[in-house]
Amino acid sequence: MQGNVFEKSSKINPVFKDERFLYPEFVPEKLPHRDSEIDSLVYALKPVTEGKKPQNVFLAGKPGTGKTVVAKFVLKELEEYSDRAKFLYVNCFRLNTRHSVLTEISNFLGLPISRRGMSSDEALDSVLQALKKVSFTPIIIFDELDQLVFRGEASALFYDLLRIFEFAKARFGIVIISNNPGILQQLDSRVKSSLVPETIIFEAYSPQQLKDILRERAQFAFFPEAIENDAISVAAAHAAKLGGDARIAIECLLKAGRLAEKRNEKKVSVEHLKEVFSSIEARAVQKAVPFLAGHEKLILSLVPKQGQISSGGLFKKFSLKSSQKISQRRFRTFVSALEKKDLLECAFTEKGVRGRTRMVALKSKAQDFV
Repeated sequence: MQGNVFEKSSKINPVFKDERFLYPEFVPEKLPHRDSEIDSLVYALKPVTEGKKPQNVFLAGKPGTGKTVVAKFVLKELEEYSDRAKFLYVNCFRLNTRHSVLTEISNFLGLPISRRGMSSDEALDSVLQALKKVSFTPIIIFDELDQLVFRGEASALFYDLLRIFEFAKARFGIVIISNNPGILQQLDSRVKSSLVPETIIFEAYSPQQLKDILRERAQFAFFPEAIENDAISVAAAHAAKLGGDARIAIECLLKAGRLAEKRNEKKVSVEHLKEVFSSIEARAVQKAVPFLAGHEKLILSLVPKQGQISSGGLFKKFSLKSSQKISQRRFRTFVSALEKKDLLECAFTEKGVRGRTRMVALKSKAQDFV
């Protein structure tokens, strides 16, 4: 009689003590090498514990430098310390319109409304009504703000929220997270003058700092002696080569551990890591592409899979294909955003009759997904 298929998959040599320590949403109790950034964020938000309005904050830095985990860590600590604040995390990949964000805020404040059948102004009114009944100051984290900006939704949304501050006398705290340090310059001038956030820059982790982070996670995630010492160094070096992205390093350990268990091997080795490197990079791109804005997908589709195209030539193609009429300067910000997402590679050349020309090419890992 055939046994259960899951019984056959039982682990002879489990390597994980608790793999949840390697999950992307996990917020650890210790955050190595981010003391300064944590202190700055605490200082900006501390007024709320005294019944005052917190500072708005902008966290900027490359992917995987700890912006999101620091924000969640500090806000959880704030909630434990004081009942005067509660936070809402908004992922702007998922909620990328003014209406969807206002609906989410209203639901968070205890006045549930549907995303359909209600206008954005009605959703804003619902937020205002809900604020009259809450006894805490909401702190809203806007992660990946670029998505709201590029869809032209950010300025209207922040104008709504800042108007609440000014006219309804209700307190809000705003924490903005972006990989692009210049993203706020694309907001409406009225919004920028009212938002005035405290900016905290997150520098890329060094190889040694990545090792420290991985060791901290690994000691809780794996059984003792279940991972080769060199594996930590190799994962850290790989992530450092990709710009100091700690998320990639941590995911590599998770996938390598699962591969070792699948093969019923006693240790996570360097060989396991090398096998998962390429799949993790490719999947990261595959996950990102569906969430790109329409104009970003169009730009990627117009870049040749092999070779390069000048920025000016790409702009001409875009202008012919797109219903969105924009300036060449605005177009350059779109291209720069895709470069920051590691989907495009841009370089200047002195060739050509016009002299210095910006050339654009697809990154190799993005070619299979456009």
